[in-house]
Amino acid sequence: MSYDRYYYKKKYAGDYSAFGTAAVFTLVGILSLIFNRLGIPFIGLAYWGYWLFIPAFFIFIGAISHLYWDRRMRDSVFFAVQNRSGRIRIEAFAAEVGIKPQDVLRILVDLRVSKGIQYKYDGATGEIIFGEDIQYKQAPEFEEPIPKQQVEVIFPSGDVNYCPYCGHKASVNMQFCENCGSKL
Repeated sequence: MSYDRYYYKKKYAGDYSAFGTAAVFTLVGILSLIFNRLGIPFIGLAYWGYWLFIPAFFIFIGAISHLYWDRRMRDSVFFAVQNRSGRIRIEAFAAEVGIKPQDVLRILVDLRVSKGIQYKYDGATGEIIFGEDIQYKQAPEFEEPIPKQQVEVIFPSGDVNYCPYCGHKASVNMQFCENCGSKL
């Protein structure tokens, strides 16, 4: 089977931060109109801020477009997964739904959370196993990361470094923790 197939040209965004950006631009534009009306010359915002309505409009349009394409890609993957069971390679599944493999993986994670689909990813063979729920097991040696502010209080800096994640004592010239492998 050939995997040289047309994929959607859009990229799956999965987040909607563009709406926040557009809202900030709109808020600054509104403030500029208020400052202009009241005669407040705050860093010249009263004279140039209203121009921010133009990029805000186009950012809103782009965010709505992303929302549409994300929904379309999610629906495409959801309908392809709905009554499926068994194994399939990620590349074959991506070619089937017409979405790039890296985007399919992100969509599957979103669908697991929002629609409750069940699948596992087999890292050894590169296949997706549909119909099986994943069981998360926390490793017994796992420890919660220590916030950097607490590390500096607990382990004052000197000629010895400490890992901010596990507290392991490391020499000054080490770049990675010997215990947990975190970058120091």
